[in-house]
Amino acid sequence: MNEFRLFAHGVAFDSDAYLAEAPLKFDGGWHKGEAGNDHPKSSGVFKVLGDGRTVPLFEQEQIAIEFLSANREALKTLATYPGVTTFILGLQYHIKLDESTIGFCVGPSSQLMSHALDVGIEPIYYVTLERRHEEAGGQDAVSGS
Repeated sequence: MNEFRLFAHGVAFDSDAYLAEAPLKFDGGWHKGEAGNDHPKSSGVFKVLGDGRTVPLFEQEQIAIEFLSANREALKTLATYPGVTTFILGLQYHIKLDESTIGFCVGPSSQLMSHALDVGIEPIYYVTLERRHEEAGGQDAVSGS
């Protein structure tokens, strides 16, 4: 699943009314109670910013900064639109771990955080782990994701 996207939603958010007047083009939306909806208790909209499975995290941040900067006023309006209670910028990080890794942290650059705070969006990192271990003969093998 590609998580490099932004989305806004809320229980009382009228996504149809918002989309009818939105200055930005969104890639999709959903309605509260709709079958197949990942957020069955809310309505919302989403915008895909790129392929988080293939775009490196640093590039995702640069794309996000450019998007937030170029669409500042429209995004500030969305953040305060009636019914919007969740406004997230999703970034996707895929990492291959070896047995010696015991932990790590991921956070936004100060530049991305500055733009996110200005617009009113929360950056969230979706991390996909790929564990690697040594097999006999020194070859690496994937043990799960």
